[in-house]
Amino acid sequence: MTQNYSLSATVINASPHQGATQQVSSKVAQLLAGKGFRVSVLDLYTLNIGECLGCFSVAPEKCTYPCVVSDDMDKVYKALIDSQAAVFVTPTYWVNVPGKLKNLVDRLTSLENNGFLLEGLIAAVIAINQVGGGWEAASWLAGVLNMMGALIPPYGIQVFYPRSLQNHLEKCLGEQAREYWGDRDLTTLADNITHLCSLKIREHNFGFRKKGDQTL
Repeated sequence: MTQNYSLSATVINASPHQGATQQVSSKVAQLLAGKGFRVSVLDLYTLNIGECLGCFSVAPEKCTYPCVVSDDMDKVYKALIDSQAAVFVTPTYWVNVPGKLKNLVDRLTSLENNGFLLEGLIAAVIAINQVGGGWEAASWLAGVLNMMGALIPPYGIQVFYPRSLQNHLEKCLGEQAREYWGDRDLTTLADNITHLCSLKIREHNFGFRKKGDQTL
């Protein structure tokens, strides 16, 4: 991977714990860094991100960028706008993402309503499925990001089962299961993100981004 074209990526770890979500976040960051990306990892639960006030529902012109709520979401906005790629890694809470990540997604309306500033971002979603609902959570988040103009790469929606299914695979496949279920899928995702970013997709206007924002 040549580094003539500066690549940056943001990995968002949406868990408050030092567990599977954090481990996958670190692995993704490591793989992307190995591909030449400058990687920023945002640990969501270290950030102060308040709830969306629903300004758009009152009147679209009231939903501004910068957002009227001034908090650590400003760091998230800058990281995503400056990145060619973003990977959201989340635990599953009641068939959806944690409330703090839902706050973040709601607050992204500010970027959509003011020029579709996420358009062309290569975005992937990885859900950690401890009990159930991982596919629903990952699909919901990927769908919202796509509606905001982000592109989901091949194999860009992944669900990890760190307990029951992983244990079953290890019983059946032995040590092969670790490579099959973890490293292979994440490596493939990193490869696909790198390829799409090398095409400078982030600089392309797909129809809604303001003309003045074609290069970020």
